[in-house]
Formats: sequence, structure tokens, C-alpha cells
Amino acid sequence: MAQWRPDDSLLDRNAKGELKGARKVNEVLRKGGIRRANRVTTSRDPGMTAAKNALKRTGMPAGVEQWQLPVALPLDNLLVFTSRMKRGAAVPEHVHRVWVFRVIITGSLKYGGQTLKPGDWMLVPPGQSYSIKAGSGGCTILYAHCMVPEPPAPPGPGPSRLPSG
Repeated sequence: MAQWRPDDSLLDRNAKGELKGARKVNEVLRKGGIRRANRVTTSRDPGMTAAKNALKRTGMPAGVEQWQLPVALPLDNLLVFTSRMKRGAAVPEHVHRVWVFRVIITGSLKYGGQTLKPGDWMLVPPGQSYSIKAGSGGCTILYAHCMVPEPPAPPGPGPSRLPSG
């Protein structure tokens, strides 16, 4: 799978302005009969395992599994995922069009000449090329994709006014 490329399309918006990934989470929760409430929600709640399984991503490099978490955070432009990488699994050199923030939960992850261990993190800006490889024990990662909206264009010059008189 040397030609693997990341799929950042979950941060694309539909015609109603909804994030594709947030809409997918909401559909999975609705189909599973899971209602949002003003209460603490956990991964152990009834139906959450099935929801997580329904959100498993496809098209990942060999030895890499990834799931979008079945939560729709009240933060616009942010989606959260977990990944499991088998020992020595590699994600080849690639570029995202979004910010990526990773926290190593278990095992180790190699980036460049560094080995990241549990509690270590990495922040990858959009457009930055990189590759990663799981250490000898594999790894589990919590990470987020975030798209920062373009700032509004500054107002152009107003209508020109000629001095009177």
C-alpha cells in the first residue's frame, strides 16, 4: 500500500454546513438508539461498542486500525479518533490538509529520530509531510483532526471620497 493517502474528508461540510464526520456519528448514534443527554457519556454505555465498530475506518495501511469515536463534541471542526498499530506497522510519508494532534496511550511510536511513549504527543500542521512507525510493542493512539477555518478577508477600502469644494 505504498500509495496510501490520508482521507481528511470527514472534515468536509455538506450543503447544510454539517461536518461529514459529525453527521456520520449522529447517524450511527440514532440508528443505535443512543440519545444525547445532559449527562456523562462513556464508552461503556449500552450501544457504544456497536457504535464504535460502525465507525471503523477503512483503507488504512497494513497493521493499522482506526475508529472515529462515537461522540460529536460541541466544538466545530474537530473530530476524535483512536488508532491501534501492530508492532512495526508503518504509515508512509503523507500530508494532511488539516491539523493532526496525537497522544500516545500505550506502546511507542517512532517519528524521525524520536521515540514517543505513553503520554507523549505530536502536533502536525496542515501541509507538513511526515511518516510514523509503531515500536516493537505496537501502540495505541488517541488523536484529533482539526480544520482551522480561513480567517475572513479584511475589509477592502471603502468608497473613495473626493474632497469637496
